[in-house]
Amino acid sequence: MSQATDCIAELGRAANTLDAVTPFERGRLLDRGISIVRAQRELLQLQGNIVPVRPGFMQDMGTLAEMAGREDGIDVLIGAGMLMLADEIQRLRMLCRDRDL
Repeated sequence: MSQATDCIAELGRAANTLDAVTPFERGRLLDRGISIVRAQRELLQLQGNIVPVRPGFMQDMGTLAEMAGREDGIDVLIGAGMLMLADEIQRLRMLCRDRDL
């Protein structure tokens, strides 16, 4: 599996079992997902395809990653953010793949 596919699976699994994931692991997973989104966007841009991002999405994900790394992070927000990030990675992954065809 690719890094993107692995991250999508890990984000989904973590979102559904947040009580079993430490705050440190939550923050690291979100940071990794953010890095993958940035890399995918750069790849698409190099291919000449600019994909609009939802307003504030990446900034919100950074804030969420900081929140997730704290003991007092709000689980429902962290879980929802993880699923949103997984969805964005999947969307960009599909665009990258379609572009290669």
